[in-house]
Amino acid sequence: MNPSVQAVADAGSSTLEARLNGRGKSVPVQGARADWARLPGHTVEVWLLGEHVATGVVDQAADDDSVLWLAGAGADTRRLFDKGTGYQMWV
Repeated sequence: MNPSVQAVADAGSSTLEARLNGRGKSVPVQGARADWARLPGHTVEVWLLGEHVATGVVDQAADDDSVLWLAGAGADTRRLFDKGTGYQMWV
């Protein structure tokens, strides 16, 4: 990613976006995210060792980015994922 791109969360909505410094344009942030604490409310794909594990809406995340929970949907219950095991969150 271009070093001039700075990822920010829009405080007024649930949209994550990247702002291009000095250009006034913004583009969606897509790809692996390390800042799990900023993901509640967003739909993510969960990956582990190159395998897709789940897709869902982040219900809650630890402030230290160590774990997050995907909200339950339908027959699926709320699920916990931890960064130390190697899970990756993709937006």
